Amino acid sequence: MSTPLKNNPQQEIWQIVQELNVTWVEGNPGKLDRFFHPDMVIVSPDFQQRIEGRDACVQSYKDFSTQATIHNFKELDAAVEVFGDTAIVSYAFQISYEMNGKRFVDTGRDIFVFVRRGNQWLAVWRTLLHTSSQKVSE
Repeated sequence: MSTPLKNNPQQEIWQIVQELNVTWVEGNPGKLDRFFHPDMVIVSPDFQQRIEGRDACVQSYKDFSTQATIHNFKELDAAVEVFGDTAIVSYAFQISYEMNGKRFVDTGRDIFVFVRRGNQWLAVWRTLLHTSSQKVSE
């Protein structure tokens, strides 16, 4: 269950997340650097691997985008909590994509941590939790 986005910081941060997602889903992952803190970290779903630094994190999105054709991406059930200059964003997602000639539908939850740097909110940490991954065709 999500908390309604009640105030301007929550709405502002959620809009940033939506813009970030549109950027990579529409095939422009190289432009993600403006959303990421220089010390950005992406943690794998099993918490065993880390991608560290803005450039490496942008590259991870580029790698996925070159390997997959995205057919659909939905964000659902958003929750944004703001604590001073730190914000936590969580939302459910559904993505349909094709990779190596096979089509998949994945669902899960994306979790971001943002920090305010001056007047700008930047993502500093991210992980996603898969709830399901289905191969839907060969």
